[in-house]
Amino acid sequence: MYTYNYRLFDRNDRPVASFAVVNEEGARRSNGQFGYALWGCSINFEFPVVSLADYAAKWADLESSDNPFATVVMAHLKALETRHDAEARIFWKFYLIRRLYERGYARQDILNLFHFVDWLLRLPEDLEQRFKQQIEQLEVQTKMRYITSIERLARKEGLEKGREEGLEEGREEGAARLLLRLLEHRFGELPEAVIQRVYQLSLAEAEALVDQALGAESIAAFSANLPE
Repeated sequence: MYTYNYRLFDRNDRPVASFAVVNEEGARRSNGQFGYALWGCSINFEFPVVSLADYAAKWADLESSDNPFATVVMAHLKALETRHDAEARIFWKFYLIRRLYERGYARQDILNLFHFVDWLLRLPEDLEQRFKQQIEQLEVQTKMRYITSIERLARKEGLEKGREEGLEEGREEGAARLLLRLLEHRFGELPEAVIQRVYQLSLAEAEALVDQALGAESIAAFSANLPE
């Protein structure tokens, strides 16, 4: 915590407030502290510690909040609550994603929060398929194809192939998704033509383009380096 604090201060030349967020029920909630003394020089660094479990009693406030971090807290609380109830988990996972559209968040905010909720509230394979169908229906109803256009949630090509070939295709698609996510973070909404070309990359090609995605000044500059 101290290292993060002083590096941010050094980089931005501005005062930095540090907070620790703990996500386990029963975790300590007292302030954190770090310090040392050497040859008459001493450092004393203190920071607040916040437990997400405390917000379970403030669910109504979270639901009414437009702060994107409210979704993060809600997802965490439901991840703990539904650890042993897959049906309840799919209900709350879809509820949280639908809420992103209803709150009127920008496209990139929806994508960023979706990635977090999807990672936190993992589902068994059968329920994952049902969830994907729910997302497709939601995006048809709202006329906002944000998630399905990037994630290709319904894509199932290669399932009839041999195990090794299927695994290789899975790795290729995973690398393509990560590359697209990086491009989304840097440049916002991507042209459909770029999305299609990235999904056609081999695993080696996708990995080789990561550095170019980080250094490109625009999506047009990156696209110029895509293989035909």
